[in-house]
Amino acid sequence: MAAFEQHVNIAVIATGVIIIPLHLAGLLDVNESILALCLGIIGGILPDLDSDNSKPIQIIFKMISIFLPLLILLFIGKNMSLLYIIPAWIILTLIINLTLFKFLLSLTIHRGIFHSIPMGFFIGQITTLSFYKLLSINLELSQFAGFFVFFGFIIHLLLDEIYSINAMGIRLKKSFGTALKLYSKNNIIGFLTLYALIGILYFYMPPITDTYLKLFETLKTIKIV
Repeated sequence: MAAFEQHVNIAVIATGVIIIPLHLAGLLDVNESILALCLGIIGGILPDLDSDNSKPIQIIFKMISIFLPLLILLFIGKNMSLLYIIPAWIILTLIINLTLFKFLLSLTIHRGIFHSIPMGFFIGQITTLSFYKLLSINLELSQFAGFFVFFGFIIHLLLDEIYSINAMGIRLKKSFGTALKLYSKNNIIGFLTLYALIGILYFYMPPITDTYLKLFETLKTIKIV
């Protein structure tokens, strides 16, 4: 399995290779290109969220445990005194760290359902919907956002599979096939549920435009696809 730093570095390079022609073609401006790069990097580390000892999950959980309680308190406690907000913030942060996250980690296994192609697609859907419905971002950029998260996610899975091959090409390691997969016979119910969620989100997705056609045609002109 590739190390965290390798996943980040490859995600930056692979995403950058895609962004440059899109920027030159006028499909992404400078700010949108930076956003796309960030989303590609995020997608590139997301599959390791199922690992209890992974750096990304530790970083993300700490960020969530700090900012989520603060946002909740600022939203529901507009009239609360700072004297009450700060202790409540600390208590909620500790509760999230000691209970919620430990519970979530107990439900996941490394190289499980989170390390799969449909999970990447599902997260791409969530990203597009969040940008378009919640943040009111224009449709084209929302679809690009979903694509870059999915792209980074798939790059991560591909890199893990590459590292599952013996350096001399003589044999495959036991981990081969556990990252880049469409399903697992060990978790059929989980994957059926995931595919059902993908199907449900399909009906809430924004209308399909020529965004992906523009993406494909741009990459095709520079011989990437």
